[in-house]
Order: sequence, then structure tokens, then C-alpha cells
Amino acid sequence: MMAKRTFWLTVSLVNLCVVAFLGFTLRSKILFALPFIDYRNTLSAHSHTAFGGWVGLSLITLLIYDILSEPFCNKKVYRWVLIGIEISSLGMALLFPFLGYQKITILFSDLYVVAVVVFVFTFTADIIKTATHPTVKLLTISAVVSLMLSFIGTAGLAYIIVAHSTSSLLYRDSIYIFLHFQYNGFFTFSVFALLINYIIKKGVLPGRSMKLFSLFLCLSVAPALFLSLLWHNLPLFNAFGVLACIFIIASLFFFFMFIKSLDLKRLFLFRMARTFLIFSIVSFVIKMLLQVGTIYPGLGDAVYGDRPVIIGFLHLVFLGFVSFFILSNMIQSGYFMNNGKTAFFPFIVFSTGIISNEVILATQGMGILFKSNNTLYAWLLWGAAILLFWGAVLILSARLMVISTKRKPR
Repeated sequence: MMAKRTFWLTVSLVNLCVVAFLGFTLRSKILFALPFIDYRNTLSAHSHTAFGGWVGLSLITLLIYDILSEPFCNKKVYRWVLIGIEISSLGMALLFPFLGYQKITILFSDLYVVAVVVFVFTFTADIIKTATHPTVKLLTISAVVSLMLSFIGTAGLAYIIVAHSTSSLLYRDSIYIFLHFQYNGFFTFSVFALLINYIIKKGVLPGRSMKLFSLFLCLSVAPALFLSLLWHNLPLFNAFGVLACIFIIASLFFFFMFIKSLDLKRLFLFRMARTFLIFSIVSFVIKMLLQVGTIYPGLGDAVYGDRPVIIGFLHLVFLGFVSFFILSNMIQSGYFMNNGKTAFFPFIVFSTGIISNEVILATQGMGILFKSNNTLYAWLLWGAAILLFWGAVLILSARLMVISTKRKPR
């Protein structure tokens, strides 16, 4: 079981390098005349690979091998699910920048949907049968249900392509539905299901604050969708948005109580794993506060209408919250320990890239809000993209060095 977990998480690190390279390519296209690169197609490849090949593959692997007990996690269907996700991700990464939406690329995209649907139904049936803690079950089932609901947005985008629709409202709603149920649903619930499951396995008894945090977090996801749709200016949407804010604030209250009760030094022996977890927690709190803040029209318009702020928010969740958590998990699992020492420098480079990227995007967003902008931001973001790509390659190299050392005859 551990060998399968290790293999697929290592594959996901390869995909992280591909995602970072495509991100670097996009930043380069903004600055330099690169006629052989189609920006929109490369952006789509970047997004598909990030969602499927890095975060999707990593979280689904962890859900299968960390939460499911034997013999459920050893089912062959899960191996084929992971293979399907990887083939889909590689196909999109390699072909989409050059072909865009063609039959072959749509086929690879559809393969991801099929693999995920098979995973969701199989996993849900299996998790119900296990003796997993009820709170972990609540979060995992909420995660996979959110993953399925996100495909409503995918269906909307597919309709736009097939029908050659020019409806900007449908396009915008489809994007926000997909992103909401991925970011605030699947990503968030998976991270906390994995974290709480790990804590319970370490002998920490689940307390009232942990249970109430999880409950309010799950209750918030449906009404919080309308925080992304407030621009419709419908009274019912506004009412659901207010309800979502109440649930989010309640979840944050119990989250602080839950985290305060943990002894992170005992639970996470590696300092870098502990540091990355703290970075992940801080990113989660900022994400939740920004969600609540969108109830105010000024901030809502910025978060959902100001491009640097949008990109900053998406990367805050994708890199700051989820990626830091996944890497923390890998470090704590000893995946980067070589001869009794854990690699340090690769994670410094990568985390510097993440933090720089967020600070620059936030500063640029504020500049646009106040009607002032500077071309220097594009160069600074290009530098952050270089750090992210370099850091991702160094992290993968550190992992491959550990594998190589273990294979050497003693």
C-alpha cells in the first residue's frame, strides 16, 4: 500500500514541474514576443494539469491510501483511476498548447471526468463501509460530492464550446461554479479530512471544536456558492451569501479553538513539515476572510473582477493552502530524507516563489484598484515564476535522489 502511495505522489511531483514550467511560459509570453506560443491554449493546459496532474492526483492518492483501510485501498479500480488521471493530465499538458480544443484534447479532458466519476462512486461506497471517524467521513464524502458538483461548471463550458454560444453570463457562471466546488469544496474538505485523520491516528482524541469546525465548514459550501454570484444582484442570492458568511465565521471560530489545542511540534517532527503546515493554515484563514469580505460590493468586485486579485486568490488557495499542505504531508512521510537528513534548500526556493507571487499580485491588484499600475509587476511576476519552476525541479530532484539512494546495493 505504501509503495503505491509513494509512487503516485512522486509522479505528482513530475506534474508539478510541468505546471510550473507552463506557468513560467505564460509569464514569459507576457514579456517577450513568442509567436509560436498561444497564450490561451497554454493557459488551459496549465490549468488542466494543475487541477488534474498535481493537486487532483495528489489529493485523490492521499484519500485512497491514507483514509481507506485495507482491503479497500488495494482495489485495482483505484490503480486504473490514477492511471486515467495521469494519462489525461499528460495528454492535456503536451497537446493542448499546440492544438487547443480539438477532438483528441477533448478526449483527454473527458478521460479525467470519467476517471473521477468512477473514483467518486467507488470511494463513497468504500468509505461508508470503513470504521473511519465520523468527522473524517463527513469531510471526505463532502469532498467527493463537491468534486462531482464542480462538473456542473464543466458541463456549462462544454455546452458553450459545442453550441458556439457567446453568452458571457453562462461562461462566467460556469467558471465560478467549477472553481467554487473545486477550491472551497473538494480541495478544502480533502485537506482537512487528511489532516484530522492524521491527527486521530497520532492518538489525539477528536474534540468538540474539531467536530463543530468540520460541520460548519461543510454547511458553508452550498450557500457560499452565491458569494461568487452576487453580481446578479438578486435578493435571494444576497440572503444565501449572508448565510454563508455566518457559517464561515462560525467555522473559523471553532477552527482557531481546534488548532490552538494541537501540539504541532509533537505531531510534526520535521520543522519544514510544520512550517509548511502553518503556511497552509494561514493561507486557509486568509481565503476564508476574503470569502466573507466579498459580501461587501467593493471587495467582491475586486476579488471577482480584478484580474491580478483573481489570479492572486486562485494561487493563494492552489499554492498557499493546498500545495503547502501536500508538501508538508510528503516531508512528514520522509519522502525527502536522505542519509538521515531532509532536503531544505528546494523548499526554501519554492516557498519563496509562492510568497513572492502572492505579494506581487496583491500589490498589483491594489495598484489597479487605485488607478495606478506599473510594467515592473510583469517582470517581478516572471521572476517569481522562475523561482516556482526552479523550486519544483529541485524538489523533484531531491525526491529522485532519495529513490536512487534506496536502490543502491548496500
